[in-house]
Amino acid sequence: MKTVFFLIIALLLSVFSCSKPKTMITISVAEQNGLERSLEYVQADITLGQILGPIGNLVAVGPDGVVVPVQSTDTIKNENGFFLRIVFPVAIKPNEIKKFSIEHNEEVRDSLLSDLHFSKTDHFVENKYYKANFGTGQDKRGGQVLNLILKNFNNQLLHRNHKTPIHWAPNFSRSDSKRYYTMEFLSQSSKNELKGTGPYTITKTRSGETDSIPEIHVEGEYIFYAGLPYFEFTSTITVIEDVKLKLLRNDEMTMDSLFTDLIFAKPDNSIVNLGLYKEEFDILEEEHITDDSPWLAFYNKDKGYGFGSIRLDYENTNVNGEESPLHKPYTKISKSVGNGRYWNRILIADTILAVPAGSRYYERNAYFIFNADSERAEDEALYYSERLNHPLVVTVDKYY
Repeated sequence: MKTVFFLIIALLLSVFSCSKPKTMITISVAEQNGLERSLEYVQADITLGQILGPIGNLVAVGPDGVVVPVQSTDTIKNENGFFLRIVFPVAIKPNEIKKFSIEHNEEVRDSLLSDLHFSKTDHFVENKYYKANFGTGQDKRGGQVLNLILKNFNNQLLHRNHKTPIHWAPNFSRSDSKRYYTMEFLSQSSKNELKGTGPYTITKTRSGETDSIPEIHVEGEYIFYAGLPYFEFTSTITVIEDVKLKLLRNDEMTMDSLFTDLIFAKPDNSIVNLGLYKEEFDILEEEHITDDSPWLAFYNKDKGYGFGSIRLDYENTNVNGEESPLHKPYTKISKSVGNGRYWNRILIADTILAVPAGSRYYERNAYFIFNADSERAEDEALYYSERLNHPLVVTVDKYY
């Protein structure tokens, strides 16, 4: 009788083990724009039910058998369930398709080295190209990017008066305001988080309202990458109560007299190069750079370094899908105190404009460091602009 009982138990265990097959996740990565990619990061969302073990030990196994550790960056819930957001690096040839299987491997992860580091106490993020220091004036947890150290250019410091953040956007001023406000002025109760310890990405998020203009809600997100000479910043400005504004700007970088030239692309992709301190620069007072210029940058012709903005997304639709109020939008290159120069995207200026609740302004930019020590200062801007504006196509599949 006991023998029969154990045979039945063994049979049931066998049935149940066979009825729940081992889940495998495969990710297809396709390059569809004829561009060589020496380093990019694949981001994908996979259902938590597909993961058969601890999420901290995931690896991506490529078609050549190379095993690459995977970083998990967030968990997400939507109408389709719970998902884990993962990221891992890839090199891929023009028009190539690569398939990766996501598996577990505890040994490989411990051997990974990365150039991406952060400090919560000293408020900086760095990789081999730069060190981004965060301001701590208004918010002791670290606010916006205060300055940048360019490691490949004799540690050149990009700064503004050594105390004002160079990244000064989004910024806005109410009709009765005596000054304008940025994320640096968000209240102490606002969201200010540094997520992830790498090895591939570190994300810093800011969101909330200022005490002075509570009608405007601001969201901002920095993403820093290992091994790449740029970081991304996404912002959303949402008007939660009717307000009259005399100024609204985004994509602003303000710096001291550290550059000699300006270079930018027109919407038709033609390129303009102007001396920042020559008479030709004044032409921009009459012939404005458009608000949707694909990219622009400052560079120092003598020292060979450059810093610029690649505009990846730009949208000003309100919560109902209609156009939010604007007043003569354009990209302005400004002269500032101390002979400094800065760029910004004007949304509202030189007027007082009633902005109703529900108005929304969104942008995503990549701020990049480049080598301008050549006859074609635009080469690296074009290189990264092409790739960032034509991302890899990532498809997540599940096989049993």
